[in-house]
Amino acid sequence: MSLGAKISGTGRSLGTVTVMWEQSGKVRLARRSLVCLIALGAFFAAWTVVRSAAGNGSDAESYHDKVAASYDWRFGPNPFAPSNATTETGKFIPPEKFISSTRCMHCHTDVHAQWLQSAHRNAFREPFYQKNVKDLIAQRGIAYTRHCESCHNPAALFTGALTPNPVFKDRPFDEDGVSCIACHSIQAVNGKGIGGYVMGEPALLVREDGTKLLNVTDQEILNDVPSHRRAMMRPLLKSPWFCAACHKSQVPRELNDYKFIRTFPLGDEWQMSSFSKESPHPFYVRDRATCASCHMQREPVKLFDVSAKNGMIASHRWAAANTAIPYFYGWQEQLAAVQKFLENDVVGVDIFAIRRQPRGASQEEFIAPVNRSHFVIEPGDTITADVVITNKNIGHSFPPELRDFYEAYVEFTVSDAAGRTLYQSGFIKPDGYLDESAHNYKTYLVMADGTFNDKHMIWKTRVVAQNNQIHSGRSDVARYRFTIPKETGGLVRLTARVRYRRFTRVYQDYALGKAVDYPIVTMATAECVLRIGENYPQPVDPTAKGFMPDWRRWNNYGIAVLEQKQYALAAEVFARVIEMDEKYRPMAKVNRALALIELDRWDEAAELVDSALRDDPTNMRALFQRARIRIKRGELQAAEEDLRRVLEAYPRDRITLQQMGELMKIKHDYQAAREYYERILAIDPEDTGAHYNMMLIYRKLGMNKEAQYHARIFADLKDDPSALHIAADFLRRHAEMKAESVPFHVHDLDASPPPLVAKSH
Repeated sequence: MSLGAKISGTGRSLGTVTVMWEQSGKVRLARRSLVCLIALGAFFAAWTVVRSAAGNGSDAESYHDKVAASYDWRFGPNPFAPSNATTETGKFIPPEKFISSTRCMHCHTDVHAQWLQSAHRNAFREPFYQKNVKDLIAQRGIAYTRHCESCHNPAALFTGALTPNPVFKDRPFDEDGVSCIACHSIQAVNGKGIGGYVMGEPALLVREDGTKLLNVTDQEILNDVPSHRRAMMRPLLKSPWFCAACHKSQVPRELNDYKFIRTFPLGDEWQMSSFSKESPHPFYVRDRATCASCHMQREPVKLFDVSAKNGMIASHRWAAANTAIPYFYGWQEQLAAVQKFLENDVVGVDIFAIRRQPRGASQEEFIAPVNRSHFVIEPGDTITADVVITNKNIGHSFPPELRDFYEAYVEFTVSDAAGRTLYQSGFIKPDGYLDESAHNYKTYLVMADGTFNDKHMIWKTRVVAQNNQIHSGRSDVARYRFTIPKETGGLVRLTARVRYRRFTRVYQDYALGKAVDYPIVTMATAECVLRIGENYPQPVDPTAKGFMPDWRRWNNYGIAVLEQKQYALAAEVFARVIEMDEKYRPMAKVNRALALIELDRWDEAAELVDSALRDDPTNMRALFQRARIRIKRGELQAAEEDLRRVLEAYPRDRITLQQMGELMKIKHDYQAAREYYERILAIDPEDTGAHYNMMLIYRKLGMNKEAQYHARIFADLKDDPSALHIAADFLRRHAEMKAESVPFHVHDLDASPPPLVAKSH
């Protein structure tokens, strides 16, 4: 709400309401239609019920005791376990304190309208989540849903509703999911998922002396806007770690009766990306961006919102990747916002190179970039197309979060001059399922008996057989091999599209109990024409939409093959980049050095790093690699000086902190090593390597109790080697998944006509 807001009066006619408020010293007047009065009347009716409920209830202490008397305490004294969420007091909160978001509606009309269609508001009630959580209740019991509801329905968790025979039956908060009051009452976060936050006592006003008030009128709020701001806003809410409290998750041993399994760590991925400005290691330097700057961009008000500044508000649609919710409810505006976000140059695709092998030849000709080269194509040639997929403008992995039950994939098509499809990979089959051989970015979960966990029953997962993703600012390469047919009409057209669907067809049909074609969004497209006979370089148009300079295309290709552990090829590619762009040259030299280090060519890497530092003495990325080289050579004091300089520029870079910890261990300075690993744990309390090293350090210091503490955590966090055979056996039985689990693989395309493709969106 704007500073100094106050109700001035209401219009005498039924058709208008006049609201006048002060903002930045200016009086502004807004007239709203009858809709506002109707909403206002509905609000006061609902609020009367809430106030009545609050008046009839006892205080928070007696409410906690009442719930605690019959509560299921199977997870120990923390009533909110196995989630990591808690309250400031560690006690339950009466349900009437989680006021309906309609309470906020008539002053924040635009924000409320956006929130209504968002994934946050529908986090509990939408059918895809409901199916999953009901499975958990049926198989394990409602107490286990505390793990999920800390982020999907906080009010249910903190009121004590998640227990057999709760003390109250009515749950109006279910409709709100992640409500206004729930989000805006969070007071602190701890860096853990899932639900790694502290819920405060909900309030609409917080006085300067700390007094919290919930049962207040609109006029009381407008009379004391500073107190309303103290209740609703704090710097934490604009921090990425606020979002990471839920957008970071794991399966704890309490849920699976096995051990900790990490599912997704978006906060940590962001922190190590170029967008956080907290790490020197990314391949590109970007301006700082956060969750809010990306997913809560400012947009013009359409209705009426007193929090608007210059007619703009921060979007509360949180447009990201969930197309299923708005499609299910028929919310075209939300669906359009999500699709626009997915299509807004966040990923890129580039048919970068081809490898031509003439009939009967034993060698391939490497042609790159394919549209900048002169070459010949003949019928009967075997062509391998290298398609580069880049995570361009996302501050975390692509795709993020729960890759096991939605899918991102590459659709690759070879067609002739008449448009007839000759080869295809990554198509949707007539039954709505994705082609099994598609180049995809998915996670395959496997249960203890070795069967595929494709219904997202995460409590049954024993091991992850594949976890394909592209980290922020990095690239992947998909390879497609086919033969040029004799009759092609003079050319073949290659088309590559990055496509996204929420959810997989198997889970969607399972959740809905019927087959429906849900939206598939095309996020990026690239085309390339190969003419039979001679092909010539195509003209460059730097002003064309999506134009990418050749040095960057080569660099992305180098990153992709480096990620796929093709270190010799990566070194060759980065050598080209060094010669192509003067500004990026120091970074390209470090890129090549990284590949050479993996090939154990340390001296050559050292020359490149030294050259990069001569070009740019402030290049902390090069300085870090020089420290690694100096450690390898035994030049420990010089390496330490380099690492300290890096930490001066990037004090929260966990990779440099880890390297300093290792260096201190080599020097037997265990107290100093301990401090560095503690700094890592302050960023990520679940960092496996840090706990392992803390265990070793405490043993060296003779602090056995502390060593045992970290040993227990490490044993829970680390991968279970005894489960690896389950993943291996699973992949052996699923050839279509086995190929995708290997970093370097080629899709051999069948010359037979592909099946009819189901309707595409």
